[in-house]
Amino acid sequence: MRRSLAPSQKVRRDDSPASPLQTSVESRVLNGFILPITIAPKRARGRSSDDRETKRKPLTQCKSQLLFVSDHEELIKKLSRPFKCPIPNYEGCNSTKNLGIRKTKVKRALYDPNMPNALVLYTPPEMTEHEKLKNEGPLLVHVVVDPLLGNILRPHQREGVKFMYDCVTGVQIPGSYGCIMADEMGLGKTLQCITLLWTLVRQGPEGKSTIEKAIIVCPSSLVKNWNNELNKWLKGRLQAMIMDGGADGKKKLQQFMRGQGRTAIPVLIISYETFRMHADILHTSEIGLVLCDEGHRLKNCENQTYRALMGLKAKRRVLLSGTPIQNDLLEYFSLIHFVNEGLLGSASEFKKKFENYILRGQDSTATDLERQHASERLKELTDIVNKCLIRRTSSLLTKYLPVKFEMIIVCQLTPIQRQIYLNYINSESIKRTVCIHSRNYSAFFKYELISMVYKVVILRCVTVKIQREPALAHYQASQT
Repeated sequence: MRRSLAPSQKVRRDDSPASPLQTSVESRVLNGFILPITIAPKRARGRSSDDRETKRKPLTQCKSQLLFVSDHEELIKKLSRPFKCPIPNYEGCNSTKNLGIRKTKVKRALYDPNMPNALVLYTPPEMTEHEKLKNEGPLLVHVVVDPLLGNILRPHQREGVKFMYDCVTGVQIPGSYGCIMADEMGLGKTLQCITLLWTLVRQGPEGKSTIEKAIIVCPSSLVKNWNNELNKWLKGRLQAMIMDGGADGKKKLQQFMRGQGRTAIPVLIISYETFRMHADILHTSEIGLVLCDEGHRLKNCENQTYRALMGLKAKRRVLLSGTPIQNDLLEYFSLIHFVNEGLLGSASEFKKKFENYILRGQDSTATDLERQHASERLKELTDIVNKCLIRRTSSLLTKYLPVKFEMIIVCQLTPIQRQIYLNYINSESIKRTVCIHSRNYSAFFKYELISMVYKVVILRCVTVKIQREPALAHYQASQT
């Protein structure tokens, strides 16, 4: 019997260190637990298996788990910890913090400025990529008219839209944002103003709309016509509120003035009379643009309508009138003063600086020096006004109209028309008139004679009625 296996050596055998092979095997750890695998000593003679089972060690949890984690996993674990600001009592914003540079949105024009027949109203200054990075202000983009309107505008209308846009944006006159569209009838003033309105509502140099609300003021007979024109050219893309009196007018106007954002109605069409009645409501908030149709109604700066419109909080004002000058220069001053307040000074200053000199120089008894002063002041006034007034005559339409053919067709009178004509010229009233004016053959007599013959021509329109009722012929002759 080996001494090491003797019963007297049992205590020493249990306290002795394990062999290297046994230590390496026992150091195996799986999921934090030591595997109970040991190398049993040589089986002693007469030793039962129950003794071996009692010497097995129970499973114990590993005290150090970092021994089996790689350096990379250790680094990832540290980086995954939430950030904690070292500043005491620091409260940051609620937004999450992201690494890297935030991606900026690239601003682009609403419509392509390089497409064929594009009407570009504003072109931003050219900048290099380095200048764009250093630029602290907003990036500017092109302003292009909607092709829906730009493709149907004639050359003079494109010029008019560009002129009005430059005026309402302060390009023509710095600090002034109004203009007068004074084209003659038939040149498309309404279409040009609708194009300007739609462009300002939809876009601007900064990539957003220039205005949010606009008011169209016109005579009551044209309120529905303006709404029809908007639907005709814009195909229902722009919603408008029509106001021409009514019991619920005050409530609708309050709704229009309070509206904001996308749900607001952008355009209000209202008559001059209704505007004057509800001026206190319309003066409560700012309006982006005001269009005044038949603007010559504002020729008197002393009436209530003029004062009500002047109190409107709108710096962009466009006035439409086919006849801006009707009687005198003071009325002309009222129109210019409405769109660009203070451009010509006050009424008394305008009278001293321009009106008195011009009227004195136009007098038949004026001297050469007075005529020279009048010419100089008239030229100065024209140079100022031409920056905010555009006027074209109807001669531009000759290139768009077909060739005119005039034909004279002679028609003989029917028997009943001949009878009416003879009864008319042989009547006592005609003979009396000829006798009175035969001695003095004036221009008035010519006009009266022509008007009498015209009455006979009008009788042709009632020929059908006369043929149905023969007695009517004698009645018409007796009335003349």
